[in-house]
Amino acid sequence: MSKPWKKEFARDVIALGGIPFYFIVIIRAIIGEFQPFVSHLVLGLVIYYFLSRFIKPSDPHIARGLILLIFISFYYQVFLFTLFATLLWLVMIWAQSTRKIKWNALLGGALLGIISSALSYYITLQIL
Repeated sequence: MSKPWKKEFARDVIALGGIPFYFIVIIRAIIGEFQPFVSHLVLGLVIYYFLSRFIKPSDPHIARGLILLIFISFYYQVFLFTLFATLLWLVMIWAQSTRKIKWNALLGGALLGIISSALSYYITLQIL
C-alpha cells in the first residue's frame, strides 16, 4: 500500500465525521419525514457543541461520527449495517491516529459522542 493511497483513504474516512456529511444525513432525514431521527441528530449536535466547550481535548470528527453511528443504527436496526458502521467508525479512529491526533483527544471525542447521544436520546423521548 503506497503512502498517498493511505493518506487519501484516511482523509476520506475522517470526512464521515465532518459537518457536511452530518448535514447530508440530517437533510435526507428531513426529506424522508423521519422526525424522531432528525430530532436525535440535531439535538445530539447541539449538545455536543455545548459540551465540547468543557470536555477537552476531544476530536470533533470522532464525536460526530459516533453520534451518527448510534442514531443511524437505531434507525435502521439491522445488525449487519450496525457492524459495518461500527467498523467504519473504528477505522476513523485509526485514520485520526495516523494524523498524529493524540489518544486522549480520540477518547475525549468518543466520550462526547456517547454523552451527547445519550442526552439527546433521553431528551427527545421526553419531548416527542
